[in-house]
Amino acid sequence: MSTMVDVAKRANVSIATVSRVLNGQSRVKPELAARVMEAVRDLRYEPNFTAQNLRRNVSGTLAILTPNITNPYYANIIAGIAQAAQENGYSSFLFNTEGKRELEEQILERLTKHQADGAILLAAELGSDWIYDYAREYPVVQCSEFDPRFPIPRVCVDNYKATQDVMEYLISLGHTRIGTISIENRFYSTATRLRGYRDALAAANLPAEEDYIRYATQGYTFKMGFKLARSLLAQEKRPTALFCISDMLALGAIAGAKEMGFRVPEDVTVVGFDDVEYTTMFHPYVTTVVQPCYQIGHTAVELMRGLVQRQQVPQEVILPHRLMVRESSAPYDGLLVNFASRVTGC
Repeated sequence: MSTMVDVAKRANVSIATVSRVLNGQSRVKPELAARVMEAVRDLRYEPNFTAQNLRRNVSGTLAILTPNITNPYYANIIAGIAQAAQENGYSSFLFNTEGKRELEEQILERLTKHQADGAILLAAELGSDWIYDYAREYPVVQCSEFDPRFPIPRVCVDNYKATQDVMEYLISLGHTRIGTISIENRFYSTATRLRGYRDALAAANLPAEEDYIRYATQGYTFKMGFKLARSLLAQEKRPTALFCISDMLALGAIAGAKEMGFRVPEDVTVVGFDDVEYTTMFHPYVTTVVQPCYQIGHTAVELMRGLVQRQQVPQEVILPHRLMVRESSAPYDGLLVNFASRVTGC
């Protein structure tokens, strides 16, 4: 069995250099690092990470906290985290917290006992001051959700700009009655998307009708989208377009509209947010904001790796989004008259 000494001899470097490369330290010249890794492959050397971790007082594990493991949005982020963790020699433990603070605190306590080297949070709420108590002492990274008051490293998209892009697109199609399906929670993304919705209407000199806003009370679910779309579209002066702050809400909204006899997009346009796989499983394919979920997760581990190694990392990494136009959106063109004519036979 090959040893670190064998690797050092094959690469013609010191044992200390081999150790720095295998531990992911950055102060090794790229050409030396390449030689070391080539020797590792040639000799099939397998580092004893358990012994290394004991000497360094680290566990080699990451704690991943998610509020809902069944939500496809979180699942895509987790996939990116898992891949990046494996690439960096970490084991990752996934905890489904259901958004309960007591469970989240129990998990973060593992940091104090060196049972985990760091924690990645997928759903930190506004006002979570207690998280900062841990982040001041231990590596903590936030994915998508965060409280901007606290300097904890985070990776996300620009939710405000993404919402503005959606609203500008809908207004460019001629829609002036634009409703939104939001949600009751304490996430920064939720507040930011609602602010982007209101600001876009104001910039276009369109009223922000409170009757055109609905709030999900039971999560980002298909059932809530179905129910709230029916409520919005039952109004005499109904919206002609719906902006839903998640794809699951949008998919429910499309089903709700269809059950009422509306065609999507001929009678009502529906736009989602996230671009989960379900958006292209059934027609109409959903127009939505594409979040790079896998890359968000991957980047979170890169930030974590830097924190564990006591390197300087950026406080915020904003990844690019894009608006994906599909079948669920169309220009406004006398939609109310057309629908009424079909229903009444006039």
